[in-house]
Amino acid sequence: MKTRIAAKSSKAAFRGMTLLEIMVVIAIIGIVATAVSVGVVGYLNKARVNATKSQIGTISNALQMYALDGDYPNTLTALTEGVGAPLKPKQLKDPWGQDFVYNYPAQDATREFDLCSKGPDRRENTEDDICND
Repeated sequence: MKTRIAAKSSKAAFRGMTLLEIMVVIAIIGIVATAVSVGVVGYLNKARVNATKSQIGTISNALQMYALDGDYPNTLTALTEGVGAPLKPKQLKDPWGQDFVYNYPAQDATREFDLCSKGPDRRENTEDDICND
């Protein structure tokens, strides 16, 4: 008798999952993955905007230091040339891989220069541009 009970319980222990159970698990994993990815993408965009603002501040400081020796440069690449250059060429690109837009003199009389990133849409003069204040 003991052998028959042991044989039945061992068969039940090795019973696999049904196709329906596997499909339910895959659906749950998909729902969780979608919810997590939507949240992560939002934070990633906010992080890129904050990084861009920080880069604009760094470049603005380098421009002001450059101007102490005379006048502001015609292009941003002047900040990467020569011994002791304050910036590296890769610092002149925003997190979306685009060059910063630099204008000297500024179009607004309250600033010395304009420095902007084209923002997430990578197009100039749109509402998502990130500029110095």
